[in-house]
This record gives sequence, structure tokens and C-alpha cells, in this order.
Amino acid sequence: MRLKDRVAIVTGASRGIGRSIAEFFAQEGAKVVINYVKSEKEASELAEKIRGQSGQAIHVQADV
Repeated sequence: MRLKDRVAIVTGASRGIGRSIAEFFAQEGAKVVINYVKSEKEASELAEKIRGQSGQAIHVQADV
């Protein structure tokens, strides 16, 4: 848990590489902010998955 008590904001986290990064950060103990532009369903599902594994995550729509 190298990232315990840290917050990771991952842009483009609903799919692909961003999703993998968000999952990795959550496994390392970070609280994860999942940023998406269009893929709300995928972002929501990822946040639920992380929370289901005792992690903390929210999803936020923003064009950064």
C-alpha cells in the first residue's frame, strides 16, 4: 500500500490505459478520481469495482 492516504486523479480513466492506471493506484491504496468525458457508464462501473474491493473512488465528468 505505497499510496495509502494519497489521492490520484486519473484523466481518461474510464477506458484503456487510464483505466489500468486507476485500478493499479487503487490496489496500491490511493483514493481514485476517475475522470471521463463521454464514457460515464464505464467510469461508473470502474468506481463501483474499486469500491467493491474496499477502495475509494468517484467518477467525475470533465474535459481537461
